[in-house]
Amino acid sequence: MKGKGKLYSVALALTIFFFLCSILSSTVALAAQATKIGNGTDPAVHGNKVVWTDNGVIHVYDLTARKGTAVNSSAASHPAIYGNKIVWHDKSSGTPRLAVYDIPTATKTYITQNVDQYSKPAIYGDRIVWSADYNETSYNYNVYMWDISTSTLTKIAEGNDPDIYETKIAYGYDDDYGRNIVVYDVNTKETINVHHSSQVSNPHIYGNKVIWSDFHSRDGYIQMYDLDTKKIIDVTSDTTGNTLYPDIITDAGADTGTHPNIHGDKIVYSKSGNDQFGYAGVYVYDIPSAKSTPIDIYPEGTHTTPDVYGNIVVWGFDSAFGSGISITDIYLCDLTTEFEIPEATSTANVTFFEIPEATFTANVTFGAAPLDVLFTATGIDIESASWLWDFGDGTNSERAMDVTHTFTNPGTYDITLKVAGEAGNVSIEKRGYIRVTDSVIPDSGIPIANFSSNVTKGYAPLAVQFSDTSQNAVSRAWDFNNDGIPDSSDPNPVYVYTSPGTYLVNLTIYNANGLSSMGTTITVLESSSSSDSNSNSDGNSGGSKKSGGSNRGGGGGGGGSPEPAKNVEVKELSQAYVKSGKPVKFEFAKNATCVMYVSFDAKKTLGKTTTIAEQLKGKSALVSELPSGEVYKSFNTWIGSGGVATSKNIENQTVCFKVEKAWIQDKKIYPDSITLNGYVEKEWKQLPVEPSGKDDKFLYFTAKAPGVSSFAITGNAERASEEVVTETQLDMDDENVNKNYTLNNESKTEQKGIPSIPGFAVSLGIFCILGLFLYIRK
Repeated sequence: MKGKGKLYSVALALTIFFFLCSILSSTVALAAQATKIGNGTDPAVHGNKVVWTDNGVIHVYDLTARKGTAVNSSAASHPAIYGNKIVWHDKSSGTPRLAVYDIPTATKTYITQNVDQYSKPAIYGDRIVWSADYNETSYNYNVYMWDISTSTLTKIAEGNDPDIYETKIAYGYDDDYGRNIVVYDVNTKETINVHHSSQVSNPHIYGNKVIWSDFHSRDGYIQMYDLDTKKIIDVTSDTTGNTLYPDIITDAGADTGTHPNIHGDKIVYSKSGNDQFGYAGVYVYDIPSAKSTPIDIYPEGTHTTPDVYGNIVVWGFDSAFGSGISITDIYLCDLTTEFEIPEATSTANVTFFEIPEATFTANVTFGAAPLDVLFTATGIDIESASWLWDFGDGTNSERAMDVTHTFTNPGTYDITLKVAGEAGNVSIEKRGYIRVTDSVIPDSGIPIANFSSNVTKGYAPLAVQFSDTSQNAVSRAWDFNNDGIPDSSDPNPVYVYTSPGTYLVNLTIYNANGLSSMGTTITVLESSSSSDSNSNSDGNSGGSKKSGGSNRGGGGGGGGSPEPAKNVEVKELSQAYVKSGKPVKFEFAKNATCVMYVSFDAKKTLGKTTTIAEQLKGKSALVSELPSGEVYKSFNTWIGSGGVATSKNIENQTVCFKVEKAWIQDKKIYPDSITLNGYVEKEWKQLPVEPSGKDDKFLYFTAKAPGVSSFAITGNAERASEEVVTETQLDMDDENVNKNYTLNNESKTEQKGIPSIPGFAVSLGIFCILGLFLYIRK
């Protein structure tokens, strides 16, 4: 029977293997030819025209003439197009506004009312929609509509991320229970509730179909609602697939489905991970057949921003991600032309993907002329056949991975590295990467942005400490993931990256004389068993110091905090949706550390938030010394990112922790003495502790811990003056632990100097009474 069982297991494993291979092979069997049509980001397509931005300039590509032209514009982003009208977010005047451009007449007008720096427009016909005016009471934005034909502005409702088709506007909004997708009819003023979930975004509408991304799990999946049938279907799935072997597809499709768009009967989306449904790439979903087909494939962790019109699909690589791909190319695909990809991992149509991890960094990106800069390439085979550095100032170098160049003139320089080798060809370009001034001391009052970070690379979850080293900054806005939404205004924030990818970080500083921005990248690697306690991270991102060599440092708290990785014994993550006015609890269900849960009352809506508990091997590197007493465990908790755990955002923070009974017995610890110590303002403070339960192995406690991240659990043993002659045994199974401990001590401990003899106490009492009687008679 055992032999038959083994044969069955082998057969089953082979069946599963060939099943998955057949799915993956069939998924990528066909794909359409991708053609590069320009450089930039945020492409959109309508009719025979494609628009995008390149360094703040709007570009238009005519599909009929196969020719691209630039529009007179600057500081432009997030363009949208309908017919011959283009609308985009414009900051050329220093004040956010929407620009409306008519292609035939080359005329440009502006919408200035109720527009802020987060407004991303959508257009259909003569109607433009966007959101603005963040409301700190409801934690929502407002959706606005501008009618070009009548020049009238209408406030639609509280919400954000609007899209429009004919008279219907789809948008999302927050309530006490999460996120909602709704559709508003401009003519009837009717609002239709489409969907509710903990975290949904990016709604789009075409005809009677509404689509969105649901980020309930990992990087999201796509769903679609039919306004006629009132039914929801999964375009990509988070849990469904192979029903024959469900164990091998847990969380299937949950790393797919970002940046969706819809036109006609086609949905396009970006797939960032490999699974049984296919490889990472750009996909087209055909609504009638309910099938997805890849257009292009690329390395895991890469994100794109596709759009579709008829049989034309366009996309660019999201600058917030890229898996080491430092390019901004715009691609176009005509779905009527197809070709066969010979291998599942083939990248014949985009050869630069054959070296996906290639990138380079500089030890300094800003300074006064003459500025010496050391460039270092990583992720590239050192035996590559040829190297070519282009420094953007008319000079280049054919030296190898590390090269030093001196910039003698003030200016902003684009840096390009091209490598050709057996593994393939790669071209890496960083625009505006090096900025050189004409004086060590800038003109009085001119803002100059600059910052550094403690790490630039590490395993997820990766906590990064940023430090603003700008000059003449009155205020600042950090964007840690290039979503256009400021994440922090603190000078030295900490941000936790929970998902793998390459993230563009941008700091913009302001004063009365203007603004200045600087960007760099943070690379987050996928966590593995070996990476839970180790992280190799580069230091001095964006470098503010002039140096002749690269500065590399360790740390990263196992990839999840400022705690050095070598000091982290084990860690666990927990996620929950944080809503203003609601209690929230982050439970660590795996029981990997001594922390059971962290809870608090939310004063601000933070959305889906990650909290990290990490148990340390010894004293935390973030504290100066250990507290007094016998230390059981030291641990850290990190709530959210970028300084979330402040009195402005949360209150009534509570930590529940556990202590082993074996440790209490071994160290002869008095249970009433167990204390949770919090490191506050560079010193240890004892936090109020309450017993909360017990089981066969542990005692459980809760403690109030406002604004504390570093902790130490301590207890006190019996004092030396109270010597124990007979070894005490602590019965942890009785109902009242502290009471039993006292009783056991009293019954098994003999007082020093007083013999335990039956009747001794009675005899001593009689002797004392007799002595007192004789004294009185005198």
